[in-house]
Amino acid sequence: MLTTERLRFETWRSEDIDLLFELHADPRIQTGYAPGSHKWTMEGVGRRLAGYLNEQTSFGFTKWKLCLTDGTFIGRAGWSPWEKATLEIGYAIKPQFWNHGYASEAAIALLSWAQTQRPHDLLVGFALPSNIASLKILEKMGMVLLDYREIAGAKFAYYKLEVPG
Repeated sequence: MLTTERLRFETWRSEDIDLLFELHADPRIQTGYAPGSHKWTMEGVGRRLAGYLNEQTSFGFTKWKLCLTDGTFIGRAGWSPWEKATLEIGYAIKPQFWNHGYASEAAIALLSWAQTQRPHDLLVGFALPSNIASLKILEKMGMVLLDYREIAGAKFAYYKLEVPG
């Protein structure tokens, strides 16, 4: 799997449902999503986890479980298919691990992976305009603001980056 100096990206297992639920049950994490767009109940998280497992099996990538190199779970980060020939980056870091550069480190590692593996030619990311930290990470990756789009009933800044051939 993908690793950095401080991080380890791992494949989810069905028994990780409690970790994923704990991550997304935190109201501070939920502020990064459109209000009411996700049902972060245990059932909803179970569907999300099943989707991650299916993506990994079908495509060889997903929004992986993100851990420190010592195995401490800190969130999730990775890619999901988005429209035709496009990958969408997504990450969520547990609040106690904010402001340590983990999301930026993960995003840069994911960019390198996408450029090397080339599963798609276009990378996209989106964030609520109020989520300044995520906007900065997308820009640090080299993504360019394309426009603002309504997704799940909310306005998101929509970024893109073409993977050079």
